[in-house]
This record gives sequence, structure tokens and C-alpha cells, in this order.
Amino acid sequence: MKSKPSIYNYSLEKFLTKVDGSDLASKFEVIENQGWSAVEVIAKKFDIIEIAPNDFEEFKDLVSAVDWKTSQLGMADCLLLQKNGKYKPMNLISIAILDALKKSGFKIDSQLPAIVIGEYHFVYAVCVQMALSGFIEIIVSITDDESNYSELLGKKIRSFIFDLNLTTVNINELTTSELVGALLISDFKKSLNKDAYDLLTYFNFLSQGAVFIDCNSIAEPSLVDDARKAEIAVIDEGQVITQKYNYLLEMLKISS
Repeated sequence: MKSKPSIYNYSLEKFLTKVDGSDLASKFEVIENQGWSAVEVIAKKFDIIEIAPNDFEEFKDLVSAVDWKTSQLGMADCLLLQKNGKYKPMNLISIAILDALKKSGFKIDSQLPAIVIGEYHFVYAVCVQMALSGFIEIIVSITDDESNYSELLGKKIRSFIFDLNLTTVNINELTTSELVGALLISDFKKSLNKDAYDLLTYFNFLSQGAVFIDCNSIAEPSLVDDARKAEIAVIDEGQVITQKYNYLLEMLKISS
């Protein structure tokens, strides 16, 4: 194995350099996007290829190690090179979120629902990961719900996870509903709906002792700042990203 594993940034979004003061970037050789096609990138055998979930369509016929979960989701955010030279697609952000929660030691009231807010691909991957990890009641709010994504997500998840109580609510209705959650996982960008974003800062839909995981806190830290003021336990984006790349380093050790 090379001294530093290589990461090709097909997705264009830069994750490693987001975390100030982290030495994670020094552990990888990062190759920024060169405009190569999916076929060209696969042929170069980078250890890791980071993709956007909607990029997976370009790669799905080029990989063979598709596990059951990825097959059901039909998307991935990372491709990991295996010993046999084939790539394994994974949804690493959703894995990192749950790993960061476990590592934090925060206790969740399992009798209360978890709430997931964000764009469709994010919500879908996180909900499936949570359901497979034992969460049985999840409330979702899809911020880019312009094409009946909520209905689509419900149908997809219920087609292969049968014991999940899934509720979808409009982002504008979340703070006025009677639903109360013990866990909030959010990748909500303020530009999508400023009014709803500002209403979230009241956190009136969370129970005492709730945990908030914010996957957009580096660009927009106001939600985590307000959550801490409200004495809500917080896991920020930096912790999730750190967990993601530490997980990758462990996976590379195993695959080598």
C-alpha cells in the first residue's frame, strides 16, 4: 500500500479542507477534479473516488461489488478500491453520522422519533442507515421537495424496510407541528428557505436532552450556536467529516 492513499475528487465538493486544525488532509494524497470521465477515473485506480450521490449513475455499470444496501438505495457518495481491483460503492456520510453519534456517548430517548432534514439524497441515505441501525420512528423533511420527493422516499424505503414508522412533513410545518423528536440530523442550507431556517433556531420540536447533528455547520454555524445556547447536545459537521475519513483509513487497512 502507498504511504498515502489517493482520493480523486469527482464530486467537486471539497471535504477534507473544511475542517480547520485537522491533520486529516495530510494523511491523503488529494487529486482535484481534472474533468476525466467516469471510465477514465476508474482506470486510474485511485484508492478512493468521491462522488455526488447523483453521479453514481455514471459509475454503476463500472463497479461490481455492490452490497444490498447500496443496491436498494441506487446511489453512493464514495467508491473504495478493493484488493481485487474492483470498486465498492458506499454511502459514507450516513455511516459517519451514525458513527459520530455512537462515538459521542450521547444518549438518545429511543421512545421518541428522530428527525432528518435536508435534500432528498441526503435524507434517503440517512434514513436507511438509521433504520438499519435500529431506529423505528423517523420524521423527515425534504428541503428540495419540488418533485414529490417525500412520496417517492416513503415508497422506496417501505419497499425494503417493513418495520419503520416514517412520517414526512413540510419544512415550513415542522416547527408548528406537535411532533417532538429526540434526535435532529440536518443538512439544511439557509438559501433554500430562509424563513424555515430561522424558525429552526427555536428548536421547539426537540425534547429535553435531545441531540442535534448539523452537517452544514461549517458554512453556516448559526444553528449549532443557537442549539448550544439552548443546552442541546451538538455534533457538528467537522466531527462528521473527521469520522468519515477515519472510517476510510480503517477500511483501507482492511482492504489492503
